[in-house]
This record gives sequence, C-alpha cells and structure tokens, in this order.
Amino acid sequence: GDRRRRDTTRMPEQKQYTIAEVAKHNKDDDCWLIINGGVYDVTKFAKYHPGGKKILLKEGGKDSSKKFKMFHGAHVLKKYDKKLKIGTVVKAKL
Repeated sequence: GDRRRRDTTRMPEQKQYTIAEVAKHNKDDDCWLIINGGVYDVTKFAKYHPGGKKILLKEGGKDSSKKFKMFHGAHVLKKYDKKLKIGTVVKAKL
C-alpha cells in the first residue's frame, strides 16, 4: 500500500508541449521525440541507444511512434518512461 503513495510523489509534473515546440528540438545537443503522445528528451540517451545515435537524431523533433513500434516492444517505453519522458503533446490552440 505505502509503495504506491511514494511513487506518485516522486513523479515530476508532466509538462504539455505543442508539436511545433517539439519540432525545435532536433539537434545533436537538444533532441526530443514524440512517441505515443509522450514527449521524450533523448539528448543524453542518444549515445547509449543500442540502435545508434544517428537514428535518434534523424527522428529528432518528430513523431516517431510508428518507427519506434517497428523496432521496440511496449516494454522498452515503460523501461525508459520515468527517465526520459518530459511531458505530453497537446494540440495547438488556434
């Protein structure tokens, strides 16, 4: 019972980003991806990516959900969720 309470207090506030905001983060030293509506900062992770840094940088600033699913199971996202997820995508308000 206690464990669940501890986990929720540790969770950082999830920020919301527009697709346009995420698109700006497409560089070697600033790389974000959108996967299944979540925004992931993979800047520091890129050099450790088993598939290579280049593929992450190529996808930087984009929605990579389809490509992610081609090469990874759902467990991979769960494994890195707490470390790399910085927020969620929202539709831009017109």
